[in-house]
Amino acid sequence: MKRNAVAVAVGALFIAPAAQAQIVFGNDTIGTVQFYGKLYPEVIRATSSSATQPGDSVSTLAATSGVLGGTPPIETAGARIAVDSQNSYLGFRGERKLGNTGLKGIWQIEQSVELDTGTGVFSNRNSFLGLAGGFGTVKLGNMDTIYKEYGQVEEIFGLTSGNFISPSNVLSQIGIGNSSTARFHERAKNSIQYQTPEFQGFRAGLQYSPDETKSDVGNTLNKELWSMGVKWESGPLYLSAQYERHKDFFGGSFNVGASSLANLVTDPVTSVKSPAPGAHSKDTGMRFSAAYKFGNHRVAGDIARLKYEESGQAAGTKFVSYEHTNWAISFESSWGGPWRTAIEWVRGGEGTCKLTIGDCSTTGLKGDLYGGGVAYDLDKQTFLYVLAAQLKNGPSAIYSNWAASKPARGADITHVALGMAYRF
Repeated sequence: MKRNAVAVAVGALFIAPAAQAQIVFGNDTIGTVQFYGKLYPEVIRATSSSATQPGDSVSTLAATSGVLGGTPPIETAGARIAVDSQNSYLGFRGERKLGNTGLKGIWQIEQSVELDTGTGVFSNRNSFLGLAGGFGTVKLGNMDTIYKEYGQVEEIFGLTSGNFISPSNVLSQIGIGNSSTARFHERAKNSIQYQTPEFQGFRAGLQYSPDETKSDVGNTLNKELWSMGVKWESGPLYLSAQYERHKDFFGGSFNVGASSLANLVTDPVTSVKSPAPGAHSKDTGMRFSAAYKFGNHRVAGDIARLKYEESGQAAGTKFVSYEHTNWAISFESSWGGPWRTAIEWVRGGEGTCKLTIGDCSTTGLKGDLYGGGVAYDLDKQTFLYVLAAQLKNGPSAIYSNWAASKPARGADITHVALGMAYRF
């Protein structure tokens, strides 16, 4: 019996790729396993220019040191060439029916493939174990939040994840600083996720990531994440709405350039910053997404409202809140042959802010990302592409899509890349 099971599995390994263009082996009795991935290394040339200079008018939340009244002028990172694997990944996933219960066990282990450096971490991407059945699907592990999975519908040849053209570089960022504490559209560790069955095109999802250090001696915080959403798809139309809440992440304070405003304290020995005693935060994101296909074309758009709120401030002038509205739109076309094109525009709004004392200005916190590309299909799974993007920061903004550098506040960033993508 064991020999027969192995023979079936090995036989399926060679049959399935031709049938469904994926490497799958196994059957309903012993379970199935799929081997999949996407590789898309590219050669990139990147430059930055026009950083904020002394005398430029900036937001209250931006650092004034080296900007207002300072010398020498701010320098920007120089041009360079990079070979980057982007978000190339390799994964294994499978499922197995659990007798006559109507349930099946599901699992996935996925990791980045660093083609350019030869490094990587096993299971550092969406990895989980779960159950699926008539009740829906439950998964436990490290996985994209519902906010990320249901939203940001701009695709750009399916290469946006982790790429300099990704709308999330602006759409899901605070724009004041580069700390990841303020980012939405992310993967959440230590998560439990539930998604309902699909009903007439509708599906809803809920995800919770607890703070595993809550109630430790000396810890008064509860750094938890909640993410939820609903989506509907019928024919060419896709619609979704998402909401996510981060508690005690302090996305505002860890990003304000004017450090005196932050609700943080600095360890005198290690210089590590941490939330001030008694302070708490609640950061929220709400996003609506839509996409529509017509003929060989697809138009998509997102609008997101991000809000960062903090309480329990110490005496003096401290950060209270910052909120802004960001949006993105894209258009992708296939021209009836091997050629495809795509363009996008993403805007980060200036928004509004509050301090415990005095007025708060958001002047110069706007950012724009313009991007596009051309792809040439070699077959259904392989294509060549050229991408280009320019990220324009206002004098107070510090949005960044440059993995190899950290441009100065207000700097504009330009990328051009040539790459090849292979999906299996």
